[in-house]
Amino acid sequence: MRIKLLPSSTSEDLQLQALTTFLVNDCVAIDGGSIGLALVPREMQAIRDIVITHAHIDHVASLPIFLAEVFTTLETSVVVYALPEVVLALRDFIFNDQIWPNFEKVPLRIGSSPALEFRTIVPGQSFEIRGVSLTAIRVNHVVPTVGLRVQDHQAAVIFTSDTYVTDEIWALARETTHLKAIFVDVSYPNEMENLAAVSKHLTPQTLASELLKLRTDAEVYATHIKPSSREQVMRQLAELCGSKVSVAEIGRVYEW
Repeated sequence: MRIKLLPSSTSEDLQLQALTTFLVNDCVAIDGGSIGLALVPREMQAIRDIVITHAHIDHVASLPIFLAEVFTTLETSVVVYALPEVVLALRDFIFNDQIWPNFEKVPLRIGSSPALEFRTIVPGQSFEIRGVSLTAIRVNHVVPTVGLRVQDHQAAVIFTSDTYVTDEIWALARETTHLKAIFVDVSYPNEMENLAAVSKHLTPQTLASELLKLRTDAEVYATHIKPSSREQVMRQLAELCGSKVSVAEIGRVYEW
């Protein structure tokens, strides 16, 4: 299994993360924050399945750009998997023929299938995309949000997406065989704990408490760090978690 966190910064520091898209095995995307910005056309053309964890703009920002870019080469629909609430938000606020064309009504250049197809996901029920099994679990964020377990026959990886203190995703991690890694939201430094609690994100100190629920040897990678707080969060993670937590490297291919 190959996992890559796509770049979202055009500054000199490419490790700053303002948007979120993970690629699984180069062909399945988790979230659409940077999917339309970080890939060359050839790489985009390999992707036809996208799982959206929630509707916040940093997780869907360039999904419309992606669809417009790949449209001319599509032979099958792009399928977006999401909670019903997220599908409704994407239909109402983005693919509404005002902000962006409604690609559900735009037929492919060959055939009558639509360019975009939505499929709703049910928390706790697994579904399969291109040889990997995915299970969505609701997490503790300010809008309906799921974390994900992605697994094949040899490895499993968990993405918490945006979350504050929660239990079910860690319970899923404990029962998962061949769990290799967890990519976890650590957005703010400890000094912003009040803001983190209100906006439902973790800090290094709350992550340290959450990791007590894990009880496995899986690698843990911090993601979603606000660019303005990156150095501070990295320092606090090292102080509180030591070698248990690394900061995910943007652009690196993690392979198990």
